[in-house]
Amino acid sequence: MHPAAIAFRNPAALHARCDYGRPRRLYFEPDYETCAVVPDPDAWEPLPGGYPERFAPGYFTPASGLIELFRLPDTVTDRDTVAALVETLGDPHPITLGDAEDPPGLPTTHLLPESARRPGLHVDNHQNLPYGERRKARRRLCVNLGPGPRYLLLADTDILTICRCVQDRYEDHHPSTDDLRAYLALHRPLRLLRLRIDPGEGWFAPTSFLPYDESTEGLALPSSTCSWLGHWEPHLFESPI
Repeated sequence: MHPAAIAFRNPAALHARCDYGRPRRLYFEPDYETCAVVPDPDAWEPLPGGYPERFAPGYFTPASGLIELFRLPDTVTDRDTVAALVETLGDPHPITLGDAEDPPGLPTTHLLPESARRPGLHVDNHQNLPYGERRKARRRLCVNLGPGPRYLLLADTDILTICRCVQDRYEDHHPSTDDLRAYLALHRPLRLLRLRIDPGEGWFAPTSFLPYDESTEGLALPSSTCSWLGHWEPHLFESPI
């Protein structure tokens, strides 16, 4: 399984909403943690030809490793109706991650409530699973309620691969965002995918396994989201790609 196993039916549709770029690190930037990893805003380019196939799921790709974009049903229009829908998706105990309202112009949107700083590209650690259990983590479900679009950012290298490069005893390690930062400090190769998520759309992704964030950089309108963690079956909704 490629770490960025994206479910799609139409390669042209994926090309139309996916860019390919590289990261940079921030130092002493207001509102961001030191060494936060964010996209280089001048490095985005179209997804190279043939790359949709590179990120396609394989026969043995588990649901826990799948990235899916989806459209909400027409009857689901706000946070309350999304929450009611989530209760019907098959996980009897989804974990509510809360809501966010983000202005345009943010390289990354995630904000740590305990520090009021942005970590940049990161891995979720709500379950804090060790290296050997990390693939079993719940997927994150996130919905864009608008009014503007936003981007889902994904690294093309998973946190287990990163840990094997930066940790001597990685088998006993609990992966974290610090591992991603150490990997970049060693000048190891990492590229980013940027997928546009329009209002009324959402995504599932293995955010404990694959470094990620969202972004409103270069966009004109604010947007709001609501998110959950759960063990979701694949292909629950219509896909825009």
